[in-house]
Amino acid sequence: MAIACKLNTMIISSLIVLMGLISVARSEPNTNVNLLWCNDNSYSEEDPYGNSVAYVLADLMNVTPTQQGFDYHTVSPYAEAVSYGHATCNTALSNNDCANCLVSAKASVNDVCANRIGGRVEMVDCTMRYENYSF
Repeated sequence: MAIACKLNTMIISSLIVLMGLISVARSEPNTNVNLLWCNDNSYSEEDPYGNSVAYVLADLMNVTPTQQGFDYHTVSPYAEAVSYGHATCNTALSNNDCANCLVSAKASVNDVCANRIGGRVEMVDCTMRYENYSF
């Protein structure tokens, strides 16, 4: 009987310690890439469309974490070469984790889809897409 009581006490103590560790543990967004796709069409370095893409990607990265539901659509303000964008984050993330995930998404799509008129990255915890047409 005494052994069973000590065993129960040890189990309960271990569970309390584990629960304390879990509440202190900090998670990071999962930025593993599920899909990375680039439009086959490209634009030149001098093309004003590059400014539209830069605007849209920065806007998606900065505004999406502040939106209810982490779901945001945007359009560049440049009439001569319009770009459209959309980003989402896993709603279980904090605002900061959403922002961190989108920093990674922007870097990935910029690196792989440089000078492409459209690009899309789907990570485990966030997505980002831009195109030269509304979607």
